[in-house]
Amino acid sequence: MTLLSSIPQQIGSGACILLLLLGFASCQPNISQEKRQVKVLGYGSVTTYPDYAEISVEASFTKDRMKVAVQEVQSVTNEVMTLAKRYTKAPEDVRVSSISANKAYDYVNGREKFLGYNSSQSVTIKISDLKQLEAFMEELLKTRINSIQRLQYSHTKADSLRREASALALADATKAADQLCKATNVTRGEVLEISNYQNLENSNQGQLAEQNVNVGLYGKGFGGDGFKITPELLRFKGTCHVTFALE
Repeated sequence: MTLLSSIPQQIGSGACILLLLLGFASCQPNISQEKRQVKVLGYGSVTTYPDYAEISVEASFTKDRMKVAVQEVQSVTNEVMTLAKRYTKAPEDVRVSSISANKAYDYVNGREKFLGYNSSQSVTIKISDLKQLEAFMEELLKTRINSIQRLQYSHTKADSLRREASALALADATKAADQLCKATNVTRGEVLEISNYQNLENSNQGQLAEQNVNVGLYGKGFGGDGFKITPELLRFKGTCHVTFALE
């Protein structure tokens, strides 16, 4: 009643009905346009060998006096840095953490027992010539380090390899759309939406989403005489979600 009363009296009842129908139609979603889309998923990957490795090691000692514990750690850190200088190309290839010192305790029969003062420090070394990695690791194990915390391979052109994988994923998605269009006798139109992000399959990793171009290290071999390392292939993967209009 309110809508009709707002229409001028000189407009006939037939015109009123027509205006109401037009107003109702304008509020409805364009169902046909929504249906004329094709959504596809494309995959791309680039495989290559790594061209550098990063090794993180730690020196840690517990002594009766804090000064002695710190001195022991500094001595081992200096050993590692001296060794690293022979295998690295630039000063920034060797990174040293701040030294830490704390009281150390153990629990014996439910009671806290003071063990002494613990000091620790870690060093990360970048080896750009992987042919020298085995020799470096053998010498590294002769030092008084307590642990090798991390051995990771990567590639200096990782960013461009990720972009290449994304481009291949887009090409794959376009090809998939063309195949679907051909099978259904329609024509692919312009891109309406494109994304190379998706939710992580493993929600325990504490992240909601990441760019779906990942580096996967498929193996590190240890064997032979002494300490031998065999870097395996790296695979940069891309996933692309694309929505095309249909003409």
